[in-house]
Amino acid sequence: MKKSKHHQTGLTLISWIVLILMFAFIFWFGFCLFPIYMQYYSINSVVQKKSQAITAGEMPQQILHSMDMTFTINGVQDPNLTPEKVLTIAPSDDGKGLIFTLDYDARNNFIGNIDLFVHFHKTYQATPH
Repeated sequence: MKKSKHHQTGLTLISWIVLILMFAFIFWFGFCLFPIYMQYYSINSVVQKKSQAITAGEMPQQILHSMDMTFTINGVQDPNLTPEKVLTIAPSDDGKGLIFTLDYDARNNFIGNIDLFVHFHKTYQATPH
């Protein structure tokens, strides 16, 4: 009589639990990062549009004030994310334009006392029209 081996295939209960926990961790990680990046894309959009639409003779304070109103319209409600705090405006090296530098940190609670910390830094060249 011939003996045949029956192999059981599939995942065990412990393997399923580990797999579900890994997917839950990845989902929670993305869920916590999503608002940070959505806010960044909103801020980036405002700064990019403003850098392309500045007019000759516009002062940095005027630019920052108009961007502050646009931040509010676009839903950036964090008091730490005002144009005055996250953006610096300096003349370009050739003196014909301005350089906008967006530089700020964002933090979001992840699990317990662990936070997610993201640093954003981007430079825009603005030439007045």
